[in-house]
Amino acid sequence: MYLVKWAGLGYEFCTWETKDDIGSSDYAATNALVTAGESKRKGSKQSKEALMEFRDKLYDPTEPHPYKNGNKLRDYQVEGVNWLASTFYKKQGCILADEMGLGKVSIFGSTTVQIVSYLEHLHRVEKITGPFLVVVPLSTVEHWRREFEGWTDMVTCVYHDRQRQWRDVLREYEWYYEDKPRSPEFLKFSVLVTTYDTLIGDFDVIGQIPFRVAVVDEAHRLRNQKGKLLECMKEISAKGTIQHGYQSRVLMSGTPLQNDLSELWTLLNFIEPFKFPDLDNFLYHYGNMRSREQVESLQAQISPFMLRRVKEDVAKDIPAKEETVIDVELTSVQKQYYRAIFERNHAFLNMGNSRVTAPKLMNIQMELRKVCNHPCLLDGVEHREQERVFKEFLEEGKFDGKSPEEQQYIMNEHLQVQTSGKMVLLDKLLPKLRREGHKILIFSQMVKMLDLISEYCEFRNFPHERLDGRVRGADRQKSIDRFNTEENAFLFLLSTRAGGVGINLTAADVCIIFDSDWNPQNDVQAQARCHRIGQTKDVRIYRLVTSRSFEEEMFDRASKKLGLEQAVLGTFGQDEDDDKPTNKEMEQLLKKGAYALLADDNDEIVKQFCADDIDTILAKRTR
Repeated sequence: MYLVKWAGLGYEFCTWETKDDIGSSDYAATNALVTAGESKRKGSKQSKEALMEFRDKLYDPTEPHPYKNGNKLRDYQVEGVNWLASTFYKKQGCILADEMGLGKVSIFGSTTVQIVSYLEHLHRVEKITGPFLVVVPLSTVEHWRREFEGWTDMVTCVYHDRQRQWRDVLREYEWYYEDKPRSPEFLKFSVLVTTYDTLIGDFDVIGQIPFRVAVVDEAHRLRNQKGKLLECMKEISAKGTIQHGYQSRVLMSGTPLQNDLSELWTLLNFIEPFKFPDLDNFLYHYGNMRSREQVESLQAQISPFMLRRVKEDVAKDIPAKEETVIDVELTSVQKQYYRAIFERNHAFLNMGNSRVTAPKLMNIQMELRKVCNHPCLLDGVEHREQERVFKEFLEEGKFDGKSPEEQQYIMNEHLQVQTSGKMVLLDKLLPKLRREGHKILIFSQMVKMLDLISEYCEFRNFPHERLDGRVRGADRQKSIDRFNTEENAFLFLLSTRAGGVGINLTAADVCIIFDSDWNPQNDVQAQARCHRIGQTKDVRIYRLVTSRSFEEEMFDRASKKLGLEQAVLGTFGQDEDDDKPTNKEMEQLLKKGAYALLADDNDEIVKQFCADDIDTILAKRTR
């Protein structure tokens, strides 16, 4: 009898089957047939001359090495693998900081394949059978599994399940041999792929393994110096180094510098703690970037440890990307709630609600951002507006002669669309884009906003997929596959944080940023899901920004934060302030947006905005 783990299902769905009952087309999984008696892991026999001779072991970009299934790397990918291998022979850590969107060859992601090929090189050339650790976002777990299975013959264990008890079962069958000691010296796998949360949650067992290589995808997650993920990775680094004398530490990040240079130092300190030991000294020299000499000095110091290429460097034929900011008006309903929140008008906000269900005013800026998206994001407002609108429409006779279904249609159209300026714009823009044959990504930071947009899609009969933190790993990959392959796919709704990293959606050629992030790099990451190598169409980015509001002030400030990254990692420039606003500055931002609205009692602008067709709006309200 064989214990069979079925493709796409967790260990709780395993079944015992006879060999005759198992057909090659009926199952697929990592180590689906759990057997014993496999050979013991062999250690590395790397010679002392490797450092002097490593150039002879690298690859010629004009004659790429053939991998499994006949796969071959592009020339710039070969150069990436060569650089990664050279850092191994030099015994130093590294950051692969290729720009987001250096991404697609056939069905394979560019940066991912470079890491897979690097590990395959160590396995094949240096005879290092592992163990290798790869820590990735949840949304990319299945993608990494495919890469290893498609390009190598290394045994790969994808170690992830929401419940600890099933991870225990997974270890039982995919980590250990039946007739050998259950220790790090006798592991079945060469590569362990896991997620940030699983690494932290099961660190008591993962942390016992002395990994030869430690890779972290989307490594800007390590930038918090007091974060648990960084603490765990440092312990893994120490254990691997003590056991093997050297551990190859590889960080992958298209945005190694997001807010300030202390974040960049945190990554450098992790890969090379002896070369970048002191944050205060680092900031003393580079913390206040005011001259070209400082920038060039920093670039010279970090260049041996960081490889960064941009899309234009490696793919001259990549389609153009055009970003359009659309100024959206608040509806009269939104203005009422915006003013009430800013003025802390509890009488208005509590009307028809208990204190428990009324909008909360603990975080004014978040409540204002909700209003700018849709008033129904506020606690208790959806129920309150339903009752008010139903009563108003009943008195005005709009339901006269209408069936219950027709009345519900009128209510849905008003509540879902007409109460939000952004939804009014979306309701005009999406039909136009669908007629033109586009596939669209819509990003929002708020999961509840994605709920509202999803309800709207069902109301308008728009086919759509969805990916946010509540969608399981296997379901995420299925949604991505459907969107990329099915002709009738139209919309993909994604949360900026969960869906903005590490996934490939080049089937889309339009990206709508429904609400902007304080950190502009998160929005850049989101755009790179479709504007990347492999894209064959010009890409349009539509960013919705509410006019004369706190959201507009926030967007203008966040835009300035890109300057420092462009100076250090790209072209030279100056940036004066890259931090979040101080409390005093935040108060000024809030007031500036609020006073602009308080002074505007003219609803004619709103009426005109709602009445204009999409071509008129795009002509008059874009920048």
